[in-house]
Amino acid sequence: MFRRQTPDSPSPQFACVIGAGISGSSTARALAELGWHVTVIDCGHFGASSLPLGLISPHTSKDDGALSQLSRLGMDRMRVAMRTYLLEGVDWSPSGVMTYPRTGPVSDTNTVWHPDAAWIKPAALTRALLAHPLIQVIRDTVVDGLRFDMQTQSWLVFNSDTCLTQAEHVVLAAGPGCGAQALKTDSTPPFDAIRGQVTWGLMAQTAHAPWPANPINGRGSFVPHVPTLEGNAWFLGSTYDRLRTDVGVTEEDHAFNVHRLAELFPETASALAPLVYSDSVRGWVGVRCTLHDRLPFVGSVAAAAHGLWINSAMGSRGLTLGLLCSEILVALMTKHPPPVATNLVRAISSHRFIKKAWAKMQRNDQASGIPPRRDA
Repeated sequence: MFRRQTPDSPSPQFACVIGAGISGSSTARALAELGWHVTVIDCGHFGASSLPLGLISPHTSKDDGALSQLSRLGMDRMRVAMRTYLLEGVDWSPSGVMTYPRTGPVSDTNTVWHPDAAWIKPAALTRALLAHPLIQVIRDTVVDGLRFDMQTQSWLVFNSDTCLTQAEHVVLAAGPGCGAQALKTDSTPPFDAIRGQVTWGLMAQTAHAPWPANPINGRGSFVPHVPTLEGNAWFLGSTYDRLRTDVGVTEEDHAFNVHRLAELFPETASALAPLVYSDSVRGWVGVRCTLHDRLPFVGSVAAAAHGLWINSAMGSRGLTLGLLCSEILVALMTKHPPPVATNLVRAISSHRFIKKAWAKMQRNDQASGIPPRRDA
């Protein structure tokens, strides 16, 4: 899955990855397989990748745009990773997913069965990816400062006044939380923080409920028949809240998740509704990181010194896109050909907004009769 070190590989390099979710752990693993020494620093909750269960499913669009193409390629990578590192039926399952329209009536013509989709327990994959002798993990630690040392041509990574590590390359793979302060440059666009709450419980507590045969997606997601240490469980969610970033579980969000399920499976939702206000229902909250064009943000951090990179902004598709984006980033870092077409690399490039702004400026100049600019 990841390129491995070859006999003619250059001398080992050192990297620091901020964030130990799917993006961070897969970036670290890809670098370690090339012989790099990697320090991974995480706030402690693994961001959106710490959710108890997630779905991997393709994005479909009429024009088969960049996101749709990337999601198919990303699913290919994830299937290989799950089969390589995880236990089928316990950590993941090739369950398939029935996707429903986000709004409006449901019919046979607007529902899509994705046989290659799967559910996964993301934490199991991050643990497996980080289990490499060249990867050191520092947990429960916030990175609040980066400084480039001109003398050593390397980055110093700080928590308060303590230097945590020193590396030639730093990869920002955290969401809107830890590490975000390092993104404060004139060339980075505003990132959106979107809160999501998952509701889950044990199937034995609602044994009479009519469970769907397979996971569903579209108006949130619902995944029953998931094995846990306590018994088979169901998972429902998640909310999509742009106005809040707190991580406290609320009954209101549990109720919202059940309400959306009622639009598709009213009898199942009716059986789950009483649990919302009881101790038997569980919850998890995470904050996604997105951009307004819904595409990842991958590449070098523009206007920064050499060796500062980013692999972030995957929103609710981090499980589908995370490994693929890590492969693309590591190819850029090591000056190897990316594993996808050039147009897809450009679509997720961390420089795309600068280029678009420059093109717009040129068009405005042309409309105003101003001679073409030559300073970019």
